[in-house]
Amino acid sequence: MKIDGYKVTNPLGFQGREMQVGVFNAFAPIVHLGAMQTIAEELGLDLLSVVADPYALAKSVGPKESTEFSAIFVDIGGGTTDIAVVRQGGVEGTKMFALGGRSFTKRVAAIMGTSFEEAEETKLMYSAKQLSEDDQALIQNGLETDCQVWFSGVELTLEEFASVDLLPSRILMCGGGSNLPDLAKTLEQAEWSPNLPFARRPTVHFIKPEDVENIVDQTGNLNHLWDITPMSLANMAIDLVGQEALVDSVLNRIVASLRE
Repeated sequence: MKIDGYKVTNPLGFQGREMQVGVFNAFAPIVHLGAMQTIAEELGLDLLSVVADPYALAKSVGPKESTEFSAIFVDIGGGTTDIAVVRQGGVEGTKMFALGGRSFTKRVAAIMGTSFEEAEETKLMYSAKQLSEDDQALIQNGLETDCQVWFSGVELTLEEFASVDLLPSRILMCGGGSNLPDLAKTLEQAEWSPNLPFARRPTVHFIKPEDVENIVDQTGNLNHLWDITPMSLANMAIDLVGQEALVDSVLNRIVASLRE
């Protein structure tokens, strides 16, 4: 949101002649919305809202009231990598490409000649540096090409943010797939395309569970990179409890019409 060209988090209390509001839209097939509503009802739960994972992540991590917060969020799941660009407190957009942790597990299975399940365990041990030096080196060399293919996907995805004058120089990683140390290393050592408007060389950081706003873990069990996205979705739900926004009302009417 802007008032007379100045970014504001909340326009209430400000005076000006012109207010600009940017709206983030995400789309899903109606049949998927209907399926989610059916699942929620079968579980005895209320469907509060439907939120895109990378959007929830971008809105839940970082100083919520700051208009200066900028970062690139990279969430690496099992089958996809989700990217969200936040600039000066606003979500510029979210993108996704179909390459995630399972692809690297398949490569480890091919390298070691084992099943997928065994390769997943081996990958976790490799990430924790619990393998022999020879096996560590063998897997590292075998994953090098796959990491470069993944990095190409990151570059191509970021090039789609054509409307951004300057890309944030801070990359925040999460998701189970980001446990693989080769991916962060690839980003840190990358020769970025000159088509990407970085003000300076990007730095890479990992999101911690305590970075997610409004969520306090009293169990001590939420301490993994794959916990970050579910915690972000929970944070969005906290904001929605007791409130029905216009979009939620429209969504509920759509789902209701599907069931008639």
